[in-house]
Amino acid sequence: MQPHPIPYVPFRTFLAALETLERACPNQLDRSVWPSYSGAIQGQLLGAFRFLGLMDESHCPTAELRDLIGKKDSRRALLRRLLEKNYAPLVALDLSRTSPHQLEEAMRQYGLTGATYKKALSFFLQAAQYSGMPLSVLLRSKIRGAGGGGQRRRHAPATDAPAVAKSVHLKSGGTVTLTAVVDLFSLSAADREFVFQLIDKVQSYEE
Repeated sequence: MQPHPIPYVPFRTFLAALETLERACPNQLDRSVWPSYSGAIQGQLLGAFRFLGLMDESHCPTAELRDLIGKKDSRRALLRRLLEKNYAPLVALDLSRTSPHQLEEAMRQYGLTGATYKKALSFFLQAAQYSGMPLSVLLRSKIRGAGGGGQRRRHAPATDAPAVAKSVHLKSGGTVTLTAVVDLFSLSAADREFVFQLIDKVQSYEE
């Protein structure tokens, strides 16, 4: 049994959180580092960082986190190393030949149930695929099917990125809410700059 619960935050959110830290990695990781996320997501991110060894017991970034942030070209290989270390019982199954049922049974040793268990399984599979770990055809199919649930609503955004929102109370009365449903890794450099400028303006107004 691991000392900390395994990650069950959406994997895209985890990658976006790393992207945010590229701009400035604080001396301490806490909920205030990602103010645009809900309290639940903030807690899940901190849990994922603890489990993967990206922060120590004092909430300070570890050398592994600084490598993930600073060595972006090697991020996939670095993450694979972390998965192999922290999910050793799962990796030992030989994921290139593991069936979905075999992996699911092995995941149950971590003590999660219900929706949280399914989210944890999804995080691991997507992280393994992202980092280049060899996966069986059946496991890869499970990843592709994880986003199912029928057709998207007609006006739903064409992205699986989680929605984040930030509300600002105006000094003269009223509220302005900025909502983003976007995959940061699919943005062009110009779009990424524009999005972060909006975030900076919202945060600076509150200050």
